[in-house]
Amino acid sequence: MTGFHSLLADCVDIGLILLDGEGRICLWNRWIEQCTGLEAGQVTQLPLAEAFGHPIDPRVALVIRETLDFGWSARLSHALHPMPLPLFPPGSKQGERVKQAIDVIPVDVDGARHCLLQIRDVTETVRREALLKQQGRQLRSDLQRLSRAQIELQHSEMRFRELARQAPAGLFEADSHARCTFLNERCEQILGRRLPEVADTPWIDLLPAGEQARLRDSWRLAVASATRFAEEFAFIRPDDGSRRRMRAEAGPLRDELGRISGFIGTMVDVTEFHERAALNEFRANHDSLTALLNRDRFDRHLCAAITGAAESGERVAVLFIDLDDFKQINDTHGHQAGDAVLKTIASRLRRTLRNEDRVARYGGDEFAVLLNGAHDWQALDGVIAKIKRIVALPINLGHCHVRICCSVGLAIYPDHGRDPATLLTHSDKSMYSAKRRHGDAQR
Repeated sequence: MTGFHSLLADCVDIGLILLDGEGRICLWNRWIEQCTGLEAGQVTQLPLAEAFGHPIDPRVALVIRETLDFGWSARLSHALHPMPLPLFPPGSKQGERVKQAIDVIPVDVDGARHCLLQIRDVTETVRREALLKQQGRQLRSDLQRLSRAQIELQHSEMRFRELARQAPAGLFEADSHARCTFLNERCEQILGRRLPEVADTPWIDLLPAGEQARLRDSWRLAVASATRFAEEFAFIRPDDGSRRRMRAEAGPLRDELGRISGFIGTMVDVTEFHERAALNEFRANHDSLTALLNRDRFDRHLCAAITGAAESGERVAVLFIDLDDFKQINDTHGHQAGDAVLKTIASRLRRTLRNEDRVARYGGDEFAVLLNGAHDWQALDGVIAKIKRIVALPINLGHCHVRICCSVGLAIYPDHGRDPATLLTHSDKSMYSAKRRHGDAQR
């Protein structure tokens, strides 16, 4: 690295470590020096573990290796890996390690792949998050007490108003007809409306038409039974038209005669939670490169299909597809070209097969297809021929076109087996037989 680049690296308020293709340190900025007590001159050209004086977290070593070998980026979240590197607050090696968030990024230096570690000190962020969680727990405890007794609520009203003003969650009060009598600032932000705009209108009427009947019945049931109201619902913000997912929970309030006078509760935007959950579910069941089903998910679909076929007397077909000479594309054009080929083939398979069929990336250049209702060989031969034809179409890599053929193996339930392992084994053997025949024909 040039002196100018080193000077720039020393100016940023994050840690920067640059490793060459062999994993040796090329850059060790001032932030890292302060957190390790080691100067750049002491560690340059040393492996990372040797520089720190003891083995580093295996997860760090793994992502560094993946970055150098495959050009992958990674992030070590402080929530999962809070202190992967032995970094300490400046001037003290005796205290607790600095809590870290690490981004591992491939960079090109003079035509060679290097690995850049960007380390951020998130100790204060973690502390604040813990404080917010503690405040949230305290708030929930206060709300439970306030909803249990009207007398306590009356005596605690001023305290509640102040807590509500500072609360990170949306708080609301509504009468038995769901008309809002109080919204804290956070709740107004969530709804995109201020209290005077909604005071004379049941808040349920602000929801999309498809949600109103369900929420209205649930609210009436809570009023009639004096139980808690808890529902999730769709909401369209009036300011930007964005569709959000909300959760409202409320407990009953009673008047001096013990009758239900309304509800007090929380309203939270849970859109990001659902999006993260959906994304995590998708990642758990799909291949990250092609977005096809992964092996585990395909195997579960196959088990379910066999169970259904055993009950209905249907036949199920499993196709095993292997791309011929795929390694040659990687060797000739690079792994990015290989990835482009795999994604193109995956897209073609999805478009060619029926919606009820299942297609998965089963291995590196292997795909598996589950065909329900496989009634006759002629139709299966047609599907296999169509797959071979679409796979063999030219694939545009930007700088050139390539062609690739495939070998397809077939197994049918119950003809070739009555359990997933037997069917997959037969299909795999059938594919290799087809590959050998294709190789013999070429020779």
